[in-house]
Amino acid sequence: MYLESLWVQGFRALEEEHLENLTPITAVEGDNGSGKTTLLDAVYFLASGKSCLGLTNAELIRDNHTYFVAGGRYRSWDAVASGSVTHTIQAVYTADGRKELRVDGTLYHGFVHAIGGFRVAHFNFSSVFLVKGMPSVRRQYINLLIASCDRAYLEALSAYSGVIARKNALLRQSAGGIVDASLLDLYDEQIVTLSATVYARRAAVLSTVGDAMKQLIADGLFPRLSDVFITYEPRTVSMTTMHAIREREIARRTCLAGCHLDDFVFMRGRRPLRETASLGEAKLVALLLTLSGAEYVRRVTREYPVLLLDDLEGDIDAENLEHLVRLLARFEQVLVASFDFRRLGGGLNATSVRL
Repeated sequence: MYLESLWVQGFRALEEEHLENLTPITAVEGDNGSGKTTLLDAVYFLASGKSCLGLTNAELIRDNHTYFVAGGRYRSWDAVASGSVTHTIQAVYTADGRKELRVDGTLYHGFVHAIGGFRVAHFNFSSVFLVKGMPSVRRQYINLLIASCDRAYLEALSAYSGVIARKNALLRQSAGGIVDASLLDLYDEQIVTLSATVYARRAAVLSTVGDAMKQLIADGLFPRLSDVFITYEPRTVSMTTMHAIREREIARRTCLAGCHLDDFVFMRGRRPLRETASLGEAKLVALLLTLSGAEYVRRVTREYPVLLLDDLEGDIDAENLEHLVRLLARFEQVLVASFDFRRLGGGLNATSVRL
């Protein structure tokens, strides 16, 4: 996966940028507030339809602007063509809520269609919440990772979200505890079936990601994390369990079981890592997870995603930094922001872009 060019207009800190002929290792440099993180966020948006900083689409529009544009030209492996094929992607969002995505000239009115084409793996200051944060942060990570390689998983998630929305709407409309039980049964049957599909894919992928973490550590990356592992034990649901909690769901007017509530946890020994890890250590674990997820993408798609790295300074010692720099040579392309460009040695083909 290789991003050849990028154009951005009215996207947060960036008035307008057009970058051509991006290199395998590109260091994005600039003063504070110049838009380094914003640039990587724009690249992430093209892969996911979301901001990696958790901002809404409206918040991504630059002050005093009525829309933003983010677009790029990239090449990726195509099994049918048995080689790399070049694609274009461009997203537009307006202040009045209009969404427009074009992929190779085809118009879509929803950014979800971007998922699975252009792929990235990203790390920034907020990645620490993968270890320290709420379960929803980890669910979002694993959902995007799997969906970027598996369209069927994305479709199952979409169907599941629709069922949950309809069930919650029905529960909210109930008055005096009276609700259509037959309709709830229908929704619960769909929740049970779709949750089983999602649980199975998450378990398989997290196992692969965990193995990739062990291999990266064995290769010399962050050896002090060798006793850290991922555990995933979802609470499976059945019609029996759904019936058992129905009265509580009616009372609280929300669905209380299903794959929208599960979590995977980093462990060290018998204790969750989030309870013992310092912020620096949690940051290293999050970076290790990012790289392990990229290894998973390569195994499935035959190519690495574009790696986006932001805010690395301060938490990686010289030895680990040397291992990390050597690892970057595996990737077809890496974009690095907020980094001392001079430290990217090791014979890497690196250039810098200054904003």
